[in-house]
Amino acid sequence: MISGVVFDLDGTLIDSAEQLAIAWSKAFKEFGYDVKPSEIRKYVGLSPAVLISKFMSNLSNDDLERIKSLRKKYFIENINRIKMFPDAVSCLSNLRSIGVNASIATSLGRDMIDEIVKHFNLDRMVCCWVTGEDVKNPKPEPDIFLKAFEKMNLTPREGIVVGDREYDIIGGKRAGSLTALIVRDQYSKTNSVQPDYIIHSLDELLEIIKKINF
Repeated sequence: MISGVVFDLDGTLIDSAEQLAIAWSKAFKEFGYDVKPSEIRKYVGLSPAVLISKFMSNLSNDDLERIKSLRKKYFIENINRIKMFPDAVSCLSNLRSIGVNASIATSLGRDMIDEIVKHFNLDRMVCCWVTGEDVKNPKPEPDIFLKAFEKMNLTPREGIVVGDREYDIIGGKRAGSLTALIVRDQYSKTNSVQPDYIIHSLDELLEIIKKINF
């Protein structure tokens, strides 16, 4: 029986990947690195430190924090351009109606997730959220998913992890949960691991859970 769902955020519940890539690109430019958003897009969802390491190296801790701060600044400036996927709104509402808890596991920091939760009133739709700053090891390690299940007072075997990237699926499987890959764009694919389910809408997730539970 499925009692809880752990959702990735970017590209799964909200359509934010493009704006995040743009924000990173602007932040890199202030450090003299001309990196196009299209080059960054496929890495959106990784922890900030890992994403930065794809383009820059030998940074001091101060520089690392400065880049992250700039990324947040540029992202928040354009938060009104970000939308929730329509199927995310309906799915979260319907999950609650059938007694299934929902949580979020995101590589974003606490400051950014707080802004997003406030902007979209996500605290009315999910019971909890875990950020990359709340765990030791980033995706694709299972830490963030294990923490989310713990916050829901569930074991991973009582839930399913849903994300749009391979590292969500790897992390979910390492946690011991069922997994579902939602295909949102050309980057929504897995090469090294097979998800339990491949879906093209979160409405499909609801039907899967109903079949398992009822």
